[in-house]
Amino acid sequence: MTETGASGARPAYRIPALDGLRGFAVLCILFWHYFHFWRGFDLFSRFVPTWTSIDLFFVLSGYLITGRLSETAGSPHYFSHFYRNRILRVFPLYYAVVIAFFLFTLTVKQENLYTFDIYLAHWKSFFIFTQNWTFILFGLPRDLSLVPLWSLAVEEQFYLTWPLILFLIPAGRLRIRVFTILVALVVLIRTAFYFHDPASAGGNYYNTLFRIDSLIIGGILYQIHQNGIRKPGPIFRVILYLLLAAFFVCNYVFVGYAASPSFSPFFSTLGYTVTAILYAWLLHSTVFPAGGFFNRVFSLGFLRYCGKISYCLYLVHMPVQILMRPRIFYWIRPWCPGSDYQVKWIAVGGCLLLSFLISTLSYYYFESYFLRLKK
Repeated sequence: MTETGASGARPAYRIPALDGLRGFAVLCILFWHYFHFWRGFDLFSRFVPTWTSIDLFFVLSGYLITGRLSETAGSPHYFSHFYRNRILRVFPLYYAVVIAFFLFTLTVKQENLYTFDIYLAHWKSFFIFTQNWTFILFGLPRDLSLVPLWSLAVEEQFYLTWPLILFLIPAGRLRIRVFTILVALVVLIRTAFYFHDPASAGGNYYNTLFRIDSLIIGGILYQIHQNGIRKPGPIFRVILYLLLAAFFVCNYVFVGYAASPSFSPFFSTLGYTVTAILYAWLLHSTVFPAGGFFNRVFSLGFLRYCGKISYCLYLVHMPVQILMRPRIFYWIRPWCPGSDYQVKWIAVGGCLLLSFLISTLSYYYFESYFLRLKK
């Protein structure tokens, strides 16, 4: 990918600020899952919808994977190297967490196994990356430890076909047109399904076919950068500002809707796509210009560090919270009589520290070994 105004080309995945952007996304996820007890959480979430950062992960993933595939197009090992690298990046830690979780269920007393009913009945789906369809067909388990893994299932299913699509469609503006049509089809089908059965909104959130628009939009952005397409004119920027306004207004209106604002009429129809477009805009602003505001912000050391360990953070933050938060609370509670709210902060802080510790050790002493094998 050639950066306009730069002296040469550089692969998109080597831009340091993209690690920071990934770190920002995982911190938003941590906030959404950890801080519901905070007294200002509902008000804050009306103005800052951190739950949407899963779409930032999708956009970023679509952008980077499209870049890697585009740069290896025509090589004799185009497909084999891609899938080898995906396996080395995703499988070792993923299966370590999943296997550890199911081994943990063996230690649970018989009367408490009902908490893991969905997991135990459909355990195979977690080993073949189809757990999102399990959630659609059978609902969410009572224990939410592995629920965030639905997004990994969506990505892995998407990447079964994406390399072939890029292989068959010539690079250039034709790809952008085809990808745009695909996004439009996703929006139309998702909207039709929602209006046919509004009660299905919860299941649609986990549906691969209804969530790939974010990944495709990331791919479109890479093609725009690769082809050196000029920045959008004033009219397009006005449209982006209108989408941004609609995004925040609709989140404000629907933040308390049903079980989640993601099940609302807006986000179940146009909202996911609008969100992806806005995050693509943020990604573009992070890449160009190289010394711009967002590039500097997401190049901060802490955000880049969070980005490096983000994969493990994403996998373990829920199991750590569910397993350790109540235990830390009851350990600390006798020392803070009459102050449950403060004890909750301490418990959450302990879970955060433990999640960061596990993720740091995982990255440097486990994941890095498999990452080196990619080379």
